[in-house]
Amino acid sequence: MSNIKFGVGLYGTDNASECVELALVAEALGYDRFWIGDSHMIWRELYVIAGAIAMATKKIAIGPGVTHPAVRHLTVTASAMATLHELTDGRAFLGFGVGATGPGNIGMKPHTVPQLADDIQLLRKLLAGESVEMGGTDVRCLFPAPDMPIYIGTRAPQGMIITCRLADGFVYTGEAVTLAPLVKTIRGYTEQAGRAAHDVQFIYRMPCAIHSDGSQAREQVKGIVARAAFTHLGRLCDRGALDDEADRRALEHLRQRYDTYHHMGPEHNHLVREAWVDRFALAGTAEEVRAKVREFIDAGIDELTIVPCGESKKAALESFARDVMANI
Repeated sequence: MSNIKFGVGLYGTDNASECVELALVAEALGYDRFWIGDSHMIWRELYVIAGAIAMATKKIAIGPGVTHPAVRHLTVTASAMATLHELTDGRAFLGFGVGATGPGNIGMKPHTVPQLADDIQLLRKLLAGESVEMGGTDVRCLFPAPDMPIYIGTRAPQGMIITCRLADGFVYTGEAVTLAPLVKTIRGYTEQAGRAAHDVQFIYRMPCAIHSDGSQAREQVKGIVARAAFTHLGRLCDRGALDDEADRRALEHLRQRYDTYHHMGPEHNHLVREAWVDRFALAGTAEEVRAKVREFIDAGIDELTIVPCGESKKAALESFARDVMANI
């Protein structure tokens, strides 16, 4: 019997009430964690939804998946998360990163990866109720949450090293084919930082669709796959490390046509290579998805978070719980 945990990642693309309803469904089905996406102006507001979910649920852990320091000042993040900690009786966690579409949506630049270490350390102090100097003023939170776990979403090697030194976990949304070596690398970075190998949780997040017709399931995840390919393959391409010519051509086409105001939406499905679905998603029949999840467990991950896709997100959560979680 595996000790893996399962989470749900949700982006606020639909009516806010649906987010709360899906959190209740996830809790009833036995999912461990509920991540709420944060992309300013195109998704429903993170902390409004988090507060509503906090009051509606009793067991499931709740937090951003992930927020960032560009649009939301670090004091806003610390204050909001400490409040969420109170509302949930300690079930809150903080997913954090440098920022991608959120800042870009309103003409701002994300923080750089080197700034990430300073951001994490400042957040630690603010959440602990310590005084920090910001803009010439001493700042502190009067209702701290000192034990708040912080999980960093990053694909950058330097970001991974920072995570293993300063945070509680690592949220990865990259390629499945490189998963086992990457888990091993993260364990090594953690030990190099003077910590036990499993002090940093490896959380793998992927879009997921299950259907008796595997081709339909594959089509349902392509909007999110488009963004994963855009980011992950784009970084490889910029470093001159994307060797596949077909990938390079498809990536160039995707970069020219990707619309951040339809972030991860089905408008991008036609831009996705079929090969990318296997690399960046869990999609197929129940048997196919179950087999891939077992491969992820064998690779050594600590948590698998699924982003439910398809005509009904509720049905997707139910199917994964029934056909995968119950049989692992």
